[in-house]
Amino acid sequence: MTCCDLLARPPDVRRILAVTTGGLGDAILFSPVLKALHSRYPLARIELLLASRLADMTFAQANEVDCTIVANMNHLLFPLNSKELVCFAFKSRKNGGFDIGVFATGLNRKLSYFLKFIAGIREVVCAPTPPTFATDLACNVALARRFVNSVSEGDAFIPLTEESKREAKEQLGKHGILWDEEKIIAVYPSTELWHRPRWELSKLAQVLNLLRKDGFQGKIVLVGSPVEGKEWADIGVNGLVDANLAGKLSILGSASLISKCCLVIGNDGGFMHVAGALGTPLVVVMTNPPLSYRPPGQKTKVVHSSVSCCDSLYPKRPRSCRAAQCKDDITVEEVFRACVDVVSGT
Repeated sequence: MTCCDLLARPPDVRRILAVTTGGLGDAILFSPVLKALHSRYPLARIELLLASRLADMTFAQANEVDCTIVANMNHLLFPLNSKELVCFAFKSRKNGGFDIGVFATGLNRKLSYFLKFIAGIREVVCAPTPPTFATDLACNVALARRFVNSVSEGDAFIPLTEESKREAKEQLGKHGILWDEEKIIAVYPSTELWHRPRWELSKLAQVLNLLRKDGFQGKIVLVGSPVEGKEWADIGVNGLVDANLAGKLSILGSASLISKCCLVIGNDGGFMHVAGALGTPLVVVMTNPPLSYRPPGQKTKVVHSSVSCCDSLYPKRPRSCRAAQCKDDITVEEVFRACVDVVSGT
């Protein structure tokens, strides 16, 4: 008997609630589950509950879900500070609840019990958590295989639209970059957080200089938020990129651009998971995040700090840490070599 045999049969399932907390990257790592649910229960209504506006703007376009709901799901105060969650629960109960609730890895257990009660979920299926499997993606794939045995890590996806492709093509055209004829490298600065120090943007610029000296003749563009675009401009190296498009494209527009790139390089963040899910060659600098968070993709190479405080599955940056040794531990040459290896396929 397989795991699938133990679950409700497709004719008995009318409504499914899929839940993932965290940001855009977490939603992408959960996406194989959406594919599996849509495949096993093609006639069921699948609702996706998210905690991220960026993830909502992305997966609202997915054919695998019927609707998305965004709610504040702060792990400590979610019953008190989320009007969206309360409204959602009331409507769910009014509509008869859900036959199945499917929860991503890393979801707070208290939140899962709370949702089961307030949303009227009859059967709950939760993903395992690391270290049961080495990465969050692998944990979510294990969950997806409870519904469809053939699901793999390659099923992580991000939906692209014709509109998003036109948007990316038009923005590139404004900078004289031809959509179908140019080789493109995308650079993603990401955002520095107190617990996740960012590898210096000046060092990313040095890597780009080395790639130029190594013979790269294509175009280099910057992607990300308006803030990240301004931070890049502030370090005085804007001439290194052919187009600073950070803040100029929607999430899906940026994804369409990334899908055309021969390489994406940058700090850990949501756009790195976008690139990995699209199968774009990717070098991601992870100073201290756990390797279990790594982006998907067979062409993904992670450069991670070897500082001892970063060795655990879920490392935490000590609040007393001001020097962020994990940033200095990663060298420009190391990231450059990773770029060369990824592009050459070694």
